[in-house]
Amino acid sequence: MRTSPSMSKEVSPRTMIPLHNPFAHATAPSRTTTLSVPHPPLTGARSPGYPSHSYSHSTSPSTGSGSLTETQNHATPLMMISPTQISSASLNAQKRAYRQRRKDPSCDACRERKVKCDATETSACSECSSRNHKCQFTKETNRRMSSIKQVQDLQSQIAELTQLNSRLQTKTTGGDLADYERPDSKRRLSDVHIGTAPGPQRITAPVMRNFDHVRDNIRVHSRGIFIANQQHNGSTSSLISTMPEVPPRADTAILSRDYIESIHEWYPVLHWPTFQREVDEMYAGKSFAGKTKDWIGLFFAVLACGALHVSPNSQSATQSSDGSVYFDCATQALMPWTQDPSIQYAQAAFLLSVYATERNRRSLGSMWLSTAARAGQELNMHSAINMGSVIESETRRRLWWAIYTRDRITCLDSHRPMLLSEDDCEVTLPTPIEGSYIQPVGLTRTSSSSAPGSGPLDVLQMARLYAPLYQALKSSIITPQKLNSFDEDFRAKMSLLPEPLRTGSSAALDTKALPPLFTLLSSQFHLYRRNLTPLCRVHERADALSRCISIAQDTAKYISRTLHSPTRPDSKQTWHTKVALVASNMMCLHLWRCMLVLCFRGDYDAAFLCLHLSSAIGKTRRINGECGRHMIFFVDQLLSRMRSGHGDPQQLEHDEEILAYVSGDIQSNIEHSWVWTDTNPMLPKPSQHSSCHTRRSHGGDEPMRDAYPLRTSAGSPDQNESEWDDWPRLEHMVRQLVEENRPRTATYYSTPHNPMKRVQLGPEARPAPIPAPLPNSAPSSTSRISIANII
Repeated sequence: MRTSPSMSKEVSPRTMIPLHNPFAHATAPSRTTTLSVPHPPLTGARSPGYPSHSYSHSTSPSTGSGSLTETQNHATPLMMISPTQISSASLNAQKRAYRQRRKDPSCDACRERKVKCDATETSACSECSSRNHKCQFTKETNRRMSSIKQVQDLQSQIAELTQLNSRLQTKTTGGDLADYERPDSKRRLSDVHIGTAPGPQRITAPVMRNFDHVRDNIRVHSRGIFIANQQHNGSTSSLISTMPEVPPRADTAILSRDYIESIHEWYPVLHWPTFQREVDEMYAGKSFAGKTKDWIGLFFAVLACGALHVSPNSQSATQSSDGSVYFDCATQALMPWTQDPSIQYAQAAFLLSVYATERNRRSLGSMWLSTAARAGQELNMHSAINMGSVIESETRRRLWWAIYTRDRITCLDSHRPMLLSEDDCEVTLPTPIEGSYIQPVGLTRTSSSSAPGSGPLDVLQMARLYAPLYQALKSSIITPQKLNSFDEDFRAKMSLLPEPLRTGSSAALDTKALPPLFTLLSSQFHLYRRNLTPLCRVHERADALSRCISIAQDTAKYISRTLHSPTRPDSKQTWHTKVALVASNMMCLHLWRCMLVLCFRGDYDAAFLCLHLSSAIGKTRRINGECGRHMIFFVDQLLSRMRSGHGDPQQLEHDEEILAYVSGDIQSNIEHSWVWTDTNPMLPKPSQHSSCHTRRSHGGDEPMRDAYPLRTSAGSPDQNESEWDDWPRLEHMVRQLVEENRPRTATYYSTPHNPMKRVQLGPEARPAPIPAPLPNSAPSSTSRISIANII
């Protein structure tokens, strides 16, 4: 029975074939009168309204095109077939479809001629096109089988995720970590990608039982690193009421030189010739008369930043080494908040943020940085606007990108949201040439005199990775796919650097190459250490630790290459002086993280190189001393375990307490920390009575975490609130780790009265050494001799 042509022209929109919906479960009522074939239920195979026996098209087999007339023409012959025949034919057709899944689908014409069909989703095959035939797929083929399998996989994954979500929500908070086991099917949470990712996948870490002493240790020994120091919690209350006098010209000259060689080298936010001319005018008038409050604040902010790098042995005046005085003067000049910010106001706010952050007052530095960012946005620095003046346009670009770079680096280290969005950075990059070659008439030089790969633009290029990295770190677990993707990005960034700066090179490096390299290495370390969480399986945590150790070893290699850098004969700067000029909070924190994992794994050669650089930085950065104080505590923990027989690498990798210490400042991120689960990390420090526990015996089956309570003897901040600078002691303790890890052989001693008789003293016969002896302690050979004489 044929349908009249008029019927195909008058089909209402409601009778058109609906779009494919793989998640639809309810069947819509059919508009056709044909006999429906009773197929077995196949979820997601087709949407309601599709005829279950044929599929024809004129252009694409997957678009569902074609009128209802064509559908009915293919459906009419089935009305003369008995239900038994229909059921049998349907089952046979489905069996054929499953058998042909490994073959390319073919249309009817190509099946009959037994030729390969090259039909695509958008065009008919060449065979039907050349013979002017309609390319149709009336037989059950495997064209839709791939999509069916995809839908089935997605539905099974959704079911697994739903079950895992219910499991985590209903899990009691008092469950032990040993009971927290995840089947392999549940672990697909970290591997599955269902369409577009809805956002970061966060999982609450399990509660760590019997971890109170670990939390107390972290509260005490991490103060100043990621636990706020009480001495910096309050606001500055020593602001003077009147503007001070003009500082001595000699102090200004010394601090200006230190500023140019350090902060200005990496954040050239000032056009120095213009600023120097304005300073000369001020000293000619011997007062701040005629200067705006914004410029006065900028002047003192420059002096404060220059004081960051003044050597303790400097011959300058006593006031020049105290940057806090200049910081307070600049703060007073910029207060209260202005309604009409100027470019000098934004520059001063940026430099104040640099000073506060590098003095380990990071909350205050973050607020000043946000002030600089908002001031820059009020001045439309984030937009490509031609200001007419070459100097002003370039200064605006340099200031904006300096704010961007500083925002990326500090926010990743502090686990705080970033201030600037990638979409708001439409301004072009600044030029790499020095400010002295930027004149009102234009650029008088086209290239930079600094070495390639060691300038502010190189740091900026490495910091461009931080925004996507910050988004990835919102997830509790980094998937292997995400790790591989970022590894490609890291390699691409490394390829932008000159050949001598790459990992495989052995060429000597100048210390100015360290900031760009550390910017990249620090981002890699942040990414890799995320999988140290107990939410990951054992082999995933081991892989994360190996990746972190690899980054730490690369860091040590770069440090070694700077030690072999030749020094120019006319240069008066030593290696330590050059290191102080490139030092930063980011560099100190990265070195600290590297030393943690290197000492944990036992790579002491690389650890000594990182320790050498940290020792050279010394008191230049306050946070560097806090990191050294923490390392004293950590190395003491390792020594205690080694001397008690629990210091094997296999034992340490399963010691949750040590792994919590190795994770470092990842515990400062409350959202992804596993130490503070269901606890408040900001609780006040426990009292001496509650923190002093009695040491338990190491025998029996007692867990290791109960054997190491809070220690206050190994560099506790309570005992010495001054800046820590005892790097020789830390070096001595690391050398003790080397001695403890050396394999011991049996030693024989002969008695004087009987040369033929020998007494063997095994390693277990020697007395337990005193924990963490001082460097000037006497050698232990005398005790060995006395024991031999007694025997």
